[in-house]
Amino acid sequence: MLVARGYAGFAIESVAAAAGVGKTTVYRWWESKAALAVDAFFHATEAELRFPDTGLAESDFRAQIAELAGLLRGGRGQALAAMLGGARTDPLLARALGERWLEPRRRWGIARMTTAAAAGELLPDTDIAAALALLYGPLYAPLLFGGAVPEPAAVAAYLDLACRGIFRPRA
Repeated sequence: MLVARGYAGFAIESVAAAAGVGKTTVYRWWESKAALAVDAFFHATEAELRFPDTGLAESDFRAQIAELAGLLRGGRGQALAAMLGGARTDPLLARALGERWLEPRRRWGIARMTTAAAAGELLPDTDIAAALALLYGPLYAPLLFGGAVPEPAAVAAYLDLACRGIFRPRA
């Protein structure tokens, strides 16, 4: 319920009541409403979003991005969009999103790209930060600007184009 309604759609009191605990107990576990909202979102999506390991970085990124796009096209994408919008003016929410949602994905992306570079899978002089922005930008930009997350065919088309500029062609 918390994730479906988004960050602004709940009160700590209602969460405490639903859990059968006092409000102070909730604040003992989460420092803010923002941290609770992000944690709820993270747990609701954790099982759906994996960090694949197929042995090829391009395949791993394609699989992860396709799963992420599917998740973001639904209600959870609307919840994330609401949280991203709120993070512009709420430093606690921005920090919670950074720590629980963005940073783990960034770390995985950097580690996977670094491994791919060492294995010779990337084109020479590929900037890892730029490559990650190119791969994930088309999913996050619509959330920030009120657009629709691309459908599967559009995701495949932009991945085809982006991957040609990042990964060496397979032999």
